[in-house]
Amino acid sequence: MARFSAQCKSAAALAVDTGFAWIFPTTAIGLKLRRVTLGVVAGATTPTSQQVTVGIVRTTNSGTTPGGGMTAAKLDSNSAAASGVFSTTFATPPTVAAADGFRVTFNSQSGVDLPWELMEEWLVPPAATALGLAFINRDNALPALHCYVLSIEWEE
Repeated sequence: MARFSAQCKSAAALAVDTGFAWIFPTTAIGLKLRRVTLGVVAGATTPTSQQVTVGIVRTTNSGTTPGGGMTAAKLDSNSAAASGVFSTTFATPPTVAAADGFRVTFNSQSGVDLPWELMEEWLVPPAATALGLAFINRDNALPALHCYVLSIEWEE
């Protein structure tokens, strides 16, 4: 399987329960989420020390008018281009499942690196492009000028 990565920065002062990144497979090829790295930046200043939580949740529809598409980087230059679509904005965001599949809490002055390898898998089937993953700010709003920085790695 080929591996790809993409990165984004959320909007500043993100409200609670607001999505800031989504990844969808194509109908022909599914994907496996393999790594998530999260941190917080605060412009030119040090981030305020605060506990932040990001939920990773499956989507149940594909939303409308995706934007902010990120070009995936090939981790093996011999592989074909990525078919997964990584977006950061929607006119109408995708609907998400009732419960987060995974939540991670960390301090805004640190970061977190989550590998999903071997038996730990986030499989997103190719059955329908509506079945993707969303990254959502949970529990606490980000202060002014604060943004999440998200880096993901996946296999196709």
